[in-house]
Amino acid sequence: MIRFLRGWLLVALAGMLWTFGAEAGAAKPEGRVVKVLTYNIAHGAGHDGRLDLDRIAAVIRRSGADVVALQEVDKHWDSRSDFVDQAAVLGKKLNMRVRFAPIYSLDPPEPGKPRREYGLAILSRYPITHFKNHELSRISSVEPEKGVQKLPGFPEAVINLHGRKIHLFNTHLSWLDPELRRLEAEEMLEIMGSARHPVVLAGDMNALPDAPEMERLRDVLTDTFEAAGKGDGHTFPVPDPVRRIDYIFASPEIRPLDSRVIEEEGSDHYGVLSTLWVGFSGEGALPRSEPM
Repeated sequence: MIRFLRGWLLVALAGMLWTFGAEAGAAKPEGRVVKVLTYNIAHGAGHDGRLDLDRIAAVIRRSGADVVALQEVDKHWDSRSDFVDQAAVLGKKLNMRVRFAPIYSLDPPEPGKPRREYGLAILSRYPITHFKNHELSRISSVEPEKGVQKLPGFPEAVINLHGRKIHLFNTHLSWLDPELRRLEAEEMLEIMGSARHPVVLAGDMNALPDAPEMERLRDVLTDTFEAAGKGDGHTFPVPDPVRRIDYIFASPEIRPLDSRVIEEEGSDHYGVLSTLWVGFSGEGALPRSEPM
């Protein structure tokens, strides 16, 4: 009888340990590989001045990107883009989910027409479970006389990579003022500090790699091209770029496997594609770093 009870207890204990291990495994699923593209599409116009969303879509498709951060996107803006909703058109062409984040949202040219909007967009082959358009300090191109003000246009999308979630932030920093870009960098870090999952920051930073605002971002994030890219990383202006101003950054749980410039013409920028391995973090997505 004692031998039987001992055997029963050992079986029960083994079952409990197996269940605990399974639950622990469920809490920490395997890592995921995701390809992220950042691309300033210049409202669909190439350096040749030709408006062609099919050309933009072809660049994105051939890149093999799973998630795309687009800058300079028109939504019923004006005749320069035929008043179309560019993000929606690209999403349909590529069979990707779409979220649009306006910087400017103006009254329509006549009653009954859609609002005129300009900003950024996120495309994804994976489900987008949360989306928010944050504000940053900017000088409005529409109302420059107002000086620096808080305006939207810093979108955040939580993307579910088959059970592993990431926060993708998309940005387009000021080209007018380096000090304003430093302020925007601090504001972005503060916003991203609330993320619950690994973070990817992508966009047109309008700054060279050795600029103080870029160094500030590197205090906290990994520059994926610096970590896994080859060459100079120049993206602007097409077709013979001499400046690196388009970037993808990632939080510490994310390991860059590859990063490269997509040297295909469609815009006045080339895109940057990073292949990322997304690991697990039981702590906050971003480590805290004191401002300079």
